[in-house]
Amino acid sequence: MPIEDVTATELCKRAQMNRATFYYHYNSVQDVLTEIESQVESEFLQFLSKETVTSDGSPEKSFYVSFFEFVARNAGVCKLLLGNQRQSDFLARAMQAARTKVVSIMTKLYPDCPAARIDYYFIFVYNGFLGLLEYWLNSGMRETPVKIAEVGEQVSYMGIKFLELPM
Repeated sequence: MPIEDVTATELCKRAQMNRATFYYHYNSVQDVLTEIESQVESEFLQFLSKETVTSDGSPEKSFYVSFFEFVARNAGVCKLLLGNQRQSDFLARAMQAARTKVVSIMTKLYPDCPAARIDYYFIFVYNGFLGLLEYWLNSGMRETPVKIAEVGEQVSYMGIKFLELPM
C-alpha cells in the first residue's frame, strides 16, 4: 500500500499496538517513515565508509555482496523507498553519498578521465543498480545476495560483454 494511504489506525492494528502508544512516540505515520529512513540511511553510510577497492584498484568482491545483503536485511523498507523513488529525499541523499564514493574511486583509477565522463558513468551505473534492486526485490529475491551481487558487478564492469557470459 502506498505510504500516503497508511493511517495510524491501520498501522497500530497491524503492529498490535494501542493508538495512544503510537502517538506517545510519533506524531504521524510520516514520522515513523522518517525514523526508519534515518536508521537505514545511517547503516548505508556506514556501509559506504568501508574500503571498497583492493590495492590494485579492482573492486572488493565483498562490497557488492555486502550491499545486497544490506538490501536483503532491509527488503521491506527498500521496496517502500524504491516504490517512491521520485519523491524520496532518502534516495537523493543516498545517491549523493554513493556518487561521492564512486567519483573518488574512479578519479583515482582513471586520473586522466574528464569529470563529466565519470559523472555519466556514475549516473548510468546508479540507475542500473536501482533497476536491478527493484527487479530483484519485486521478483521475490530469487537469487541470493551473492548471486545478484555477481550480476551487478559483471554488468557494471563488463557492460554488454555480460550477455556473453554463462549463467
